[in-house]
Amino acid sequence: MRSFVLLSVLCLSAACSNTSSGGGGGVYYAGDAKGCDAKTASGCIGFNGADSKTGDGDATATDNDVVATDGDADSSSVTDDSATGDDVGTMDGFFDDPDSTVAPDGGPTNSDCNERAKIVYVVTEQNDLLSFQPDTLTFKLVGKLKCAVGPLDSPFSMSIDRNANAWVLYQSGFSGGGKLYQVSTLDASCKNTTFLPSSGGLDLFGMGFSSDLPGSPNETLFVAGGGSGSFQTTKNTLATIAFPSMALTTVGKIDVVGGADLTGNGKGELFGFFPDGTPPSVRQIDKTSAKATTLQSWPLPASVFNNTQAWAFAQWGGNFYLFFQSIADPSTNVWKLDPTTGVATKVLSNIGYTVTGAGVSSCAPSAAP
Repeated sequence: MRSFVLLSVLCLSAACSNTSSGGGGGVYYAGDAKGCDAKTASGCIGFNGADSKTGDGDATATDNDVVATDGDADSSSVTDDSATGDDVGTMDGFFDDPDSTVAPDGGPTNSDCNERAKIVYVVTEQNDLLSFQPDTLTFKLVGKLKCAVGPLDSPFSMSIDRNANAWVLYQSGFSGGGKLYQVSTLDASCKNTTFLPSSGGLDLFGMGFSSDLPGSPNETLFVAGGGSGSFQTTKNTLATIAFPSMALTTVGKIDVVGGADLTGNGKGELFGFFPDGTPPSVRQIDKTSAKATTLQSWPLPASVFNNTQAWAFAQWGGNFYLFFQSIADPSTNVWKLDPTTGVATKVLSNIGYTVTGAGVSSCAPSAAP
């Protein structure tokens, strides 16, 4: 998500370079990327050298796509996510596998899941959709978003469902609510939805899917948001969006101040990342009451997570991955939060993109694979 009030702020001076050199509170730094070219990803820590101009190594190429299973990720043989499969309004095949079983950690075995639904995706202010493999810390360009939006509109948040569909909320370049789109994780192509902007008074919101029950193949899209001018400074409203109606239903007010991005898992849990809280934190949210102060919480150092410009996060393998950029950072940094120790570690610095949304489905592992 991108700070609404800082939408027009540009980094134009040497003062925007990353000067972090260590910190307290059990926070560790991994060193900055040197010689990183944001256009080609050459020299960027964690990038695989994909060139968006030539397609070499890109997710849109036919030979080097994200892992191909049943023809899903190879654009030369798309079978599972074609226009006749999982369209908005019909949701054919959506959450319909009755044979999913529960893994020992309480999550699903994921035997019903599209391989592309088992990894993390991020969307950037620059309208790029990328996959992110947390175990190797590598990004891969899927493509430029092809949504029919205004020239001043930009991606604000994102979630991923079990069919590897991305759901992207755009932030309006003016006041008021943004539109919600369905985006393919094959080629970043975009479809309109019938979601009504500003439903329930939520102009902007973070979002994430969570399994309805531990190990269930059924999942619900949760959103947390508020008015465009007060999203970061007030208590967000927790709500759900139903399929295929795209109707929003309010759960309640989250009892923590600050804009929240959300992530869920296959164990039926829901979590929020609150960089503007006091202190900044990651918290488990009760899906029935919206309370974020009664379950697990992990405080984050205010010396690091401050002056928020862009933020997003996702769980994978039992850890949280925080995508955070302060006003002083030239681009997003990636942090790994271990919930067992509470230690946040910077694993990638200045990745060359401003990440405004991250998504992961309930198919992703809920414990170390």
